[in-house]
Amino acid sequence: MTGPDTYAELPPRRRTLVTLALLGCAFLAMLDGTVVGTALPRIVERIGGGDAWYVWLVTAYLLTSSVSVPVYGRFSDLYGRRRLLIGGLIVFLIGSVACGLSAAMPALVLSRALQGLGAGALLTLGMALVRDLHPPSRPQGLIRMQTAMATMMITGMVGGPLLGGLLADHVGWRWAFWLNLPLGLAAIAVIALALPDRRPAAPPSGRLDAAGILLLAAGLSLALTGLSLKGNATAGHAPAWTDPAVMGCLLGGLALLASLVPVERRATVPVLPLRLFRHRTYTALLTAGFFFQVAALPVGIFLPLYFQHIRGHSATASGLLLLPLLIGMTLGNRLTAAAVLRSGHVKPVLLTGAGLLTAGTAAFVALRATTPLALTSVLLLLIGLGTGPAMGGLTIATQNSVPRADMGTATAGSALTKQLGGAVGLACAQSLIGHSGTAAPTAPAIGSTIAWSGSAAGLLALGGLLLMRDIPIATPGRRPGAPTPASGVATPGTSR
Repeated sequence: MTGPDTYAELPPRRRTLVTLALLGCAFLAMLDGTVVGTALPRIVERIGGGDAWYVWLVTAYLLTSSVSVPVYGRFSDLYGRRRLLIGGLIVFLIGSVACGLSAAMPALVLSRALQGLGAGALLTLGMALVRDLHPPSRPQGLIRMQTAMATMMITGMVGGPLLGGLLADHVGWRWAFWLNLPLGLAAIAVIALALPDRRPAAPPSGRLDAAGILLLAAGLSLALTGLSLKGNATAGHAPAWTDPAVMGCLLGGLALLASLVPVERRATVPVLPLRLFRHRTYTALLTAGFFFQVAALPVGIFLPLYFQHIRGHSATASGLLLLPLLIGMTLGNRLTAAAVLRSGHVKPVLLTGAGLLTAGTAAFVALRATTPLALTSVLLLLIGLGTGPAMGGLTIATQNSVPRADMGTATAGSALTKQLGGAVGLACAQSLIGHSGTAAPTAPAIGSTIAWSGSAAGLLALGGLLLMRDIPIATPGRRPGAPTPASGVATPGTSR
């Protein structure tokens, strides 16, 4: 049970200001995950390092941001979100300053890990607080804010690489990290001054689940390290699944995560409440989010390779040729919000998105070096329309599938499974394209990789969604007394 709702009476302008700060937090987390990619060559040129450091600069941030997500989410449910988010922002900014001051590659990798430790709070708690400020009783505000957050994520995905390249070429790569300071400090000021502190009415009494936290962190770290090694193609060749480093990390991570189950069953205040997985809808949504990401990620990774190395386009032209995908994602997310607001139901929209994603990726099996660019644009638009519902719709559904007291944990679970899905999608796609038998990927190899990984994962996402119960979302036209997510959410011991 939570305490009094101190957010209900917030003046509209203050609510809007805080929401913008929370969206800024999500934007910082997304931007910093992508901005370093295009700046990597200049970073290595200036401070030294070889190919091995490329993967660790990215992996260090991915590891700490992913591992910290479930801890932030669970602790925010138990102790409140405001202080945790401010603490995460401070850690993120300290890491950003350390990155900008780094003079050697090992120091930069450690600084990126510290930065990721804070970033885990930004997206997870930012999304959870948006839901707190715009609950199901304010459906138009909730869906509008979810759409705005998805737009921020898309902007970060597109703008990050472009901004990283511009800063590295014209200002200096260190500004890719120092730019976080004014935005982050402004967000801290707004959240500290304008957002009331809301905590559970009865804080948990029991020992900290230190064993669960350690097992979860170690298991996820090993699993993500193995997937990162598998997805890292050096000199065009990714290591095999049987490579000792890859297999050892994956098996070790899975063993630690399996040992987490009995520990969490005995814990008084578990960091990962296993009772949530008894809710059929919650589990189905996590599964669907995982496979949505597995299906969509190879498109963004391998089509630029196709446009540049097979078709001979420049990096700038390649980015422009991917615009239909981004337009589709934006339209798909916006149409999802409109459809949910009109009908009050999420499941039909998510099923439609999974179907479009499956069809769009499967069609790439016919990709050739002479395929008309108009056709690839149509398919990218279709994939974008299919991916859009997964960005906002899945989050809305996941947050409304569990009791209010577990909403932060549910949001963290959704974010974590999507990150894991991206890592698995890249590793599987690299494995598929590595079996093409050629030194450099050909158009048919790229098309087949996108088609097989996308269609298989899309069908699995469809299967997961078919197992969920539909979640009614409150709408302005819903008659009084009708079930709403505020009163009809799943409760412990029930299945949705």
